[in-house]
Amino acid sequence: MARQRFFLALNFIVYICCMRAATAQWISQNSGTNQTLLGVSFANINTGTVVGVNGIILRTTNGGTNWVNQASGTTRFLRSVHFVDANMGTAVGESGLILRTTNGGTNWVSQSSGTTNTFVHVHFADANTGNAVGLNGTIRRTNDGGANWLGQTSGTTVELAGVHLVDRNIATIVGFGGLILRTTNGGATWTRQNSGVTNDLRSVHFVSADTGFVVGYNGTILRTNNGGATWIRQSSGTANNLFSVHFVEANTGTAVGTAIILRTTDGGSTWRSQPSGVASDLYCVHFTDKNNGAAVGQLGKILRTTNGGETTKVDEKDSATPENYGLEQNFPNPFNPRTTISFVLPNSQKVVVKVYNAMGIEIATLLQETRPAGKNIVQFNAEHLSSGIYFYELRTGKFLERKKMVLMQ
Repeated sequence: MARQRFFLALNFIVYICCMRAATAQWISQNSGTNQTLLGVSFANINTGTVVGVNGIILRTTNGGTNWVNQASGTTRFLRSVHFVDANMGTAVGESGLILRTTNGGTNWVSQSSGTTNTFVHVHFADANTGNAVGLNGTIRRTNDGGANWLGQTSGTTVELAGVHLVDRNIATIVGFGGLILRTTNGGATWTRQNSGVTNDLRSVHFVSADTGFVVGYNGTILRTNNGGATWIRQSSGTANNLFSVHFVEANTGTAVGTAIILRTTDGGSTWRSQPSGVASDLYCVHFTDKNNGAAVGQLGKILRTTNGGETTKVDEKDSATPENYGLEQNFPNPFNPRTTISFVLPNSQKVVVKVYNAMGIEIATLLQETRPAGKNIVQFNAEHLSSGIYFYELRTGKFLERKKMVLMQ
């Protein structure tokens, strides 16, 4: 038995080493700040803008190799930004703030929104037509590039967290309590749709008038193929909050949230976790094509990928279905209060993942179900526990392994 365990461990070490030798999927870029970043928009592969707390605006024209501060003229939080091309963009934020640039951010000009409610998200269908949404059911619409922002009736007072315009007439808004609103007449009327959930919804993205995706708290992912007449819940494989989703076409999309990046290449039938290297919240993700994308979040984090966050060809060869079992070290470690536990299975089977304290007393069962072959993940939230050493255990019918982790509250 000991000999078998030795070779199992040896094979797993070789497997992990091969994985580490591969090209990084998401690369951290130097933002020059440790302040929270809340929105990102790229006009093309090289040109992008990031906004965040205290009025921060950052700009890159070389794919993020360098990020340069731009003068926003405000210290209010900027919650969202959207560029329709390299020069023309809009940022929104606290207390009804709307900023507009027509020269790539060399100058940002304040526009009158007609409200003091905080805006959470903004999106444009073209250079002239856009919506900004936010707290207390606020919807503002412009048809002239922001020269005028007119109020629209949402029929709700909950926070509206995401908006996406397919064109000048068709748009969808999502918000707290599972709210989804749809218009087909430019916002003259907004109709409530049945989301089938009560979780707070944070982001929406449509690739056509019919096909769209929504993400929200507790790992919620929804898809529609008929313009929202029906919304089908998809399995995200996580209970982490998801804050942003972006698709480049009907099959390929990415969602980000609390210490997690998820990717689908089959329209959401399966979502795979991608290593981000961060344990904090990621609030926004944006792709210009299948390969080139960026995500931003807490502590000034800007992550960039040029291969869709997927493994390279070398990775794909080395990361084929493993011949043996393996329990990886949790990440991050030490952690506070959330961490990710990954394990590898040679075939689909029932697994049990448990957590024990330093005295060997079981304190949590994280997983007790059938999981597919390959790499799997499970999240552990220890916000109710005190600092110290804990152990996590993977058990199947043929395998048992336990590893140590450190909680630092």
